[in-house]
Amino acid sequence: MSGLFLNFYQVDIPTRIVSIDSIEYSPYATKEAFKALKEKYPNHSFYRSDDKILILSKGNSSENPDNSIQINIDLNKKAKVLSKILERSIIDYIETIGIYRFFKNKHSNAWEIISPKDILKGTIEGLSVNRIVHFSPYFFFKEDKLLLGFTLSTSLKNSFSWNKAEFEKYGIDIKGLKGDDERVFANRQSLKRFLETKGATSKYDQIINEQNKNAKVFAVIDGFYKWLKKNKTKIALPFDLNIASISKRYLPFENELIKSEIIDKPQRYFYSNRKNTQRLMYYDQMVKTYRPYSLELYQNKKITIGIICPLEYQGETECFIKITGAKLKEVFHFNSLNFVFKTINGKDLDSYKEVLYDPELLRSDLIYVIVNEAQEKLTPSNSPYYFCKAKLIGNGIPTQDIQIETIRQNRSAFTMTNIALNSYAKLGGTAWTIEKEDKLKDELVIGIGSTLSENGQFVLGIAQVFHNDGRYMTGDCSPLSSLSNYAENLENHLFKTLKLLVDDMSKSGTFRLIFHLFKSASEVYEIKAINGLKERLANYNFEFALVHLAYGHNFRLYYNDGNNDINQGTYIQLSKHSALLHFVSKSDLPLKIDLDKRSTFTSLFYIAKQVYWFSHLSHRSYIPAKRTVTIMYPSLMAKMTEELKKVDGWDYDRLKAVSEKLWFI
Repeated sequence: MSGLFLNFYQVDIPTRIVSIDSIEYSPYATKEAFKALKEKYPNHSFYRSDDKILILSKGNSSENPDNSIQINIDLNKKAKVLSKILERSIIDYIETIGIYRFFKNKHSNAWEIISPKDILKGTIEGLSVNRIVHFSPYFFFKEDKLLLGFTLSTSLKNSFSWNKAEFEKYGIDIKGLKGDDERVFANRQSLKRFLETKGATSKYDQIINEQNKNAKVFAVIDGFYKWLKKNKTKIALPFDLNIASISKRYLPFENELIKSEIIDKPQRYFYSNRKNTQRLMYYDQMVKTYRPYSLELYQNKKITIGIICPLEYQGETECFIKITGAKLKEVFHFNSLNFVFKTINGKDLDSYKEVLYDPELLRSDLIYVIVNEAQEKLTPSNSPYYFCKAKLIGNGIPTQDIQIETIRQNRSAFTMTNIALNSYAKLGGTAWTIEKEDKLKDELVIGIGSTLSENGQFVLGIAQVFHNDGRYMTGDCSPLSSLSNYAENLENHLFKTLKLLVDDMSKSGTFRLIFHLFKSASEVYEIKAINGLKERLANYNFEFALVHLAYGHNFRLYYNDGNNDINQGTYIQLSKHSALLHFVSKSDLPLKIDLDKRSTFTSLFYIAKQVYWFSHLSHRSYIPAKRTVTIMYPSLMAKMTEELKKVDGWDYDRLKAVSEKLWFI
């Protein structure tokens, strides 16, 4: 048995002062100028160090940019420079092998090294699957000690060896599949159609599931590490440097420089602050037994749920509604629950439109829209679900789409329980809250999430505000922002929200704002907004933390070399401002938490605990989510709103009618 392993491989390079070519930074300060420099000298690597751009040539290239000079650099004090040297040297060595394809992923800053070996071994004609090793340099300081090295992870890459003509030759419909003139891209949609047509889904799934097991994944990266270690003397570093060692170590590191801790799950609270006192009780059973947190608001309220259902689906939908109604009464203790069932003749958009403004439906508190899987893929302007959601939101009625395939194929207790929970949240109910810790200072948690628009631009959801026990304090979201107006919208929204709360909060002195961000904080966005907020709240004192939460990194965790699950809540602090937090026991991918150095509140463990506890608040499922709701909710709101904007006659202000409900989950 081995312990917990973090996929960080430490490299020891005896260092000294070296002479490196450089140019002044100022002429290349803009993004465009720096890009032009790299394009002009493709055989060089450039990166900034203080007021200089340092130059490392690739291979034997000797032609340097004009006006370059040599400067002395003490590599003991320039960890970033040393890390870049290590990165470039390892990649250059891999290139000399000549059998791997590789490129740098600009979004994750990791190299993707692609094996030529097809793991399917030709068993599924027309499809190949290749192994990718992701290599990323990394360094950090812990207790003033430099830890230099790299991380390794792995994934699988699907690609079709057949072109479009061969797809059609073998009877595979390519209509609607993405590709170029000759190729079909192996995305989820095309892969599913390809495998189903060939009857190879089961064979493919069996092979891929075996390849994706944590033990297999660990073995792949462990083998790659051993190969690099064996050939470390062949990895040529500039300036007569050399790699003394490449090592793999299980946690904890010496002197507990890097160690793991466990953050306990939060206690859930129900009606009248009751909490669970029994062992091995499922979360939905807790809600049923101790009653939902907002019981008094809904127990004796007359609740009406409308259903819009094509006649073709009537029979199975009636059975589904019967089960759903029983679940809502059983778990959420509704005393008065009625259903208004409206059938429509067809499945086209016009059929849904005919019943949309039925007086009985418009008196509903929530409406289920029954659709099929194919309708979900229609554009919002042609989609019955989006059209119904957009129009009914204007009347203050949230909706929930339910696919007929779900009704027909999956009436498991798990599915029905989650649908009932979603319904309760969309009605405005709170099934549970989580424990809060008494603090010396009042605190608000503000989540900022994003989605991509149709043209690939970021659209930001600003800013969901939560009390520190997880109660959803406001559903108001400022008008969706592009990056160009994000700082202004964030400042205005915070001021609008906080001016109603600060008098009570500031009675205890300084209050605190913790921002959960989908991206790294920026001087021109979040910092600018906070500075503006300080000016507008000049009579109040507040401290803040800017926290970037992301899965787009190269760290992985394994226990017993991938043969055992990892404890949920596993916390590993890498440095003063960076940590990993594990959510899903069977996954190898932890959440990375980066605390911006400009934050005035810097208690990283406390912040990680808050993030973990908030993951126990998802109203889509009773099971804790992989993403904290402070990021997930505004992202979902932004995505849904972007889709609704495409429906004729709808505008953002219509959301005010349902702002206190989780209409977007």
